[in-house]
Amino acid sequence: GFCLNRRLLVSFLCFIEKMNLSDVGKAVDKAVSMMSSLWSELEAREKRITETELRQAQIDTIHEAKLKEQEQKLIAKFTEKETEFNNMILKHQHEFGKSATKRIKCNDSDYGSPLIRLNVGGTVFTTTKSTLMMSPDSFFSGMVSSGVWEPDTE
Repeated sequence: GFCLNRRLLVSFLCFIEKMNLSDVGKAVDKAVSMMSSLWSELEAREKRITETELRQAQIDTIHEAKLKEQEQKLIAKFTEKETEFNNMILKHQHEFGKSATKRIKCNDSDYGSPLIRLNVGGTVFTTTKSTLMMSPDSFFSGMVSSGVWEPDTE
């Protein structure tokens, strides 16, 4: 960089002092030729750097396109699996609803008042007796069907 050019200039000036006028002209021509050569080398390096940067930008663009394509494929696959899962849930909900209706033929009027309140640790929940009876093996179904449990009338 600068140090090399400064040394070159100092050397050049020392050299000129020792020469006669015709030799100075030749030395100047030689210096101009060297500077021209250095300038050409600098331009060639800049061109190589620019070409390398362009190639890297092209590679980056290709990689981005491939990543985008992979992302779209994954989203499509996820959406497909999500739809399959939702359909499976709906199918099982429908089948469960059928089997629950077959197992428990009841409506709210079979159990008196259709709404009941449960106080669970200070939090009050309101539901129907038929909801509690949907699963015949549950704790609440056993309580309601046993006849032992009498809910408050309030």
